Amino acid sequence: MNTKDKTQTAAHHAMALVGGFFGVYALMTRSATFGSSETSNLIYLTIDGLGASLPDFLIRLGATLCYIGGIVFATLIPKFLKKWDVRYLSILIDAAACVLLAQIPGDADPVLALYPMFFATAVQWLAYTQAADFNSATIFSTNNLRQCFAGLAEYLYSREEKHLARFRFYGGTLLCFHAGVIYCWFCMKLWGVRSIYACLLPLAAGLFMTWRDSDSSHS
Repeated sequence: MNTKDKTQTAAHHAMALVGGFFGVYALMTRSATFGSSETSNLIYLTIDGLGASLPDFLIRLGATLCYIGGIVFATLIPKFLKKWDVRYLSILIDAAACVLLAQIPGDADPVLALYPMFFATAVQWLAYTQAADFNSATIFSTNNLRQCFAGLAEYLYSREEKHLARFRFYGGTLLCFHAGVIYCWFCMKLWGVRSIYACLLPLAAGLFMTWRDSDSSHS
């Protein structure tokens, strides 16, 4: 792995810590609502749209629009701000989401309370969508799990180094994601809803690693 691949991977893995923190924070504070993915939200949106609850449908629709808005924003902003690295903007939006989430009472509607996270994690997904030529999300784990153990299986069969590199990259992403989960779990034991402020620490690590990666590109 060359220097550029190493710095990209370090930045990617650092942001996977943030993804893990956001994931477990949403699940534990907002009635098991996952604020980093739309799969379950779209299912409930469909069910509510079939007549279960109009207010719930509208809240779910708002969450979906927040997520879509984040995707559209992260897709278009690099086209208008060509000299900007969208990763820095993602970190800023994540930090703003942390501040907003800390102000929302624990008894608020769980989906409505996660609107800032829906937008922020969608932006992060596109900003940190790949590193070292591997496509990987830092905000959820399903594909990372598949790629990790598919890479291991391929390596055990063929002994080709490229498959071992794949296993290591995705395995590292999974380890960092769940390190973020563990860190958040302990923070929540201490501070509850306001533990989201503790996510600013892994965000600072992500900022530093992203700066190192940007710096290596210019050296």
